[in-house]
Amino acid sequence: MVQYVPNPIADERINIGVLAFDDNRVCVRFLSNWERVKRFGMEDIHFLKDFASRMEDAAADGLLFPGDSPNETPKQERLIRVAQNWFNSIQLTEPRGSLDAVESLLADIADTCLLEPPEEPKPRDRAFAVQVTRRKIKNVLGDAAKDLVKSNYPLSGYRTKHKFDLVVANGQPYFAAQGISFEVQVKETLQDSISWKISDVKKRHPDFPLAIVTLPPNPNNSAYKRLEKNYNDIRSMYSDLGADILTEDNMGLWVKNHLKPIDTTTIETI
Repeated sequence: MVQYVPNPIADERINIGVLAFDDNRVCVRFLSNWERVKRFGMEDIHFLKDFASRMEDAAADGLLFPGDSPNETPKQERLIRVAQNWFNSIQLTEPRGSLDAVESLLADIADTCLLEPPEEPKPRDRAFAVQVTRRKIKNVLGDAAKDLVKSNYPLSGYRTKHKFDLVVANGQPYFAAQGISFEVQVKETLQDSISWKISDVKKRHPDFPLAIVTLPPNPNNSAYKRLEKNYNDIRSMYSDLGADILTEDNMGLWVKNHLKPIDTTTIETI
């Protein structure tokens, strides 16, 4: 094991890399995410990353560590000598024998001893909300989707025309859907733009089905309470304007219900 010991006197340590070797090969693997190590040492850790890079270069040349010199001394003995004499911030543990192949041994040790912090999932943005909406509609329509689903399709409002993310039309529009994500902070300009679209179209066509497909805020987000309040306020506002507020879970059923007025024989012959 390659270990980081920020204070050798306290002897607190954290694993940062693993080393496996046989007579012919030397393999190393280091952490890919160093945030936990940085918090542990509370200091600049560029020197650790630099050491990891140099050790990877050494392993590619069949060496155990930077500065290693192949000679008649077996690899295991050379590594033991280093493990017993390195007392700085980077230390190596004494090697242990194994019957496993180098690659599988390295993978097993890395999975067990190199603790990587889980990656925080990236919030899904408005573009993702539109993708979800398109996929849900296409799942219901099947092959007919390529002719019926229109992107950025203009609908006439009382005062002007408005483009919606997705509109199902077959000579005439049957319903429209707009995607929006509350996993991120929604800009006021976007909130107002969608409000204007809904109100103007509904003023001219009160019974026309309009869906606002939402991605609700993620409870694991540190700003969840603020995002949730914004989500509830906007959802209520859009609903009052006459739109149907949906999530990805109930979008499919909504699409099926609003396809009923469409002549299915016409769809099948498109």
